[in-house]
Amino acid sequence: MVVVVLTVICVSLWRGSQLGADASHQAQENADDPVQANAAVYKDQIHDLEKEYVLGNLSSEELQIAKDELARRLLDDVGDTAQITKSTPQAWRAPWIWVMGFVFLVPVAASVMYAVMGQPLALNPAALQAEAEQGSDISPEKMTEMATALMRRLQDEPNQIDGWIMLARVQRAREHFDESDEAFRKALALSKDDNLAIEHAEVLAQKNQGNFAGQPWAIIQRVLTADPQHLNALLLAGSASYSELNYRSALRFWERAREVVEPASPDAPELDRAIAQTREKMGLPSAPTRSNALANAPTSQSATSSVGASNNQASSARISGRVSVIKELADKVAPTDTVFVFATPVSGSRMPLAIVRTTADKLPFDFVLDDSTSMNPAAKLSSMAEVTVKVRISKSGQAMAQPGDLGVSLTPVKLGSSGLNLMVREPLQ
Repeated sequence: MVVVVLTVICVSLWRGSQLGADASHQAQENADDPVQANAAVYKDQIHDLEKEYVLGNLSSEELQIAKDELARRLLDDVGDTAQITKSTPQAWRAPWIWVMGFVFLVPVAASVMYAVMGQPLALNPAALQAEAEQGSDISPEKMTEMATALMRRLQDEPNQIDGWIMLARVQRAREHFDESDEAFRKALALSKDDNLAIEHAEVLAQKNQGNFAGQPWAIIQRVLTADPQHLNALLLAGSASYSELNYRSALRFWERAREVVEPASPDAPELDRAIAQTREKMGLPSAPTRSNALANAPTSQSATSSVGASNNQASSARISGRVSVIKELADKVAPTDTVFVFATPVSGSRMPLAIVRTTADKLPFDFVLDDSTSMNPAAKLSSMAEVTVKVRISKSGQAMAQPGDLGVSLTPVKLGSSGLNLMVREPLQ
């Protein structure tokens, strides 16, 4: 836009300069004509004065005075014409000074105005991605500004796939899952990227409070059908199965993913821990990991210290209590109804950090929530200082809330709390 503006200005001034040059030339010609005319008049007047002198009408002194007067008048006329001739070209040198000024000032002014009034961040997708991936360190106002900048950019450039991807991730970080879903759909309409599809499946599950039933699972299965070794799909399939308490399926997916991950990968230790945790829940012996055990193996003394520290940490990173139902609601609860007890962050994501499940015939039920009951090994209960503990009694057996479900919620609950009394007194709101 700056180049276009400068082009228009320079062309206009160039044409003006040409017109000025033509005008100057014409002025020169017009200035020459009066000089010649004055000279001719001067000669005629001198001739007349000499005739008068011959006839005796003028003395020699009067003739000389008259000639001097004519010469003075002629010099005055020629001087005025020369002044016009000199001044005209100088007047038309000024536009080129303006041209040079515009070439410097217009880009600088445009840059300053955009920096103050525009959204410079929208010009740098890499910066947006870096900030989106570090969403926990960015204020809500900054995240809103990023989303606004991207939406403005995409209104003008709707076919920019990188912009849609960034917008989807920013909206997901803001927990605006509906907007993130829409942005992912726009991106997938421009590129059939399986990694994007897996991210989209995660967002759809987050919209459903962590429930992968329906479209999220359909996306995962489609990707794995096309590429059985797709790492992100295997990891998400394992997490989805784990969240549904289907440990056998989760173990199968994660073990397949472990075969794909390189032993030196930073993801390998976390995946090994997830596999070991799942095998423990299934009552299976621990399997040897492919991580570099020698590099990480502690000495016997440090191992003993580590075990003690781990035990102390585990005792403070758990929440326990009892779930029961008041007598007035007992006739509304069937023995086969599913009871979910889970913990979520106090604010932000609604994805459970830890969850246990039983049936209504086991009520009152003593529960323990800790890292061993985490839905996702990457998001553990121990990573929080306080949480919200919820109970949901579901007739459908689905973790997602349904009309007619009963429940209770307690917040905030500090990690390490015990003896909580969660009594279901009313239908879930």
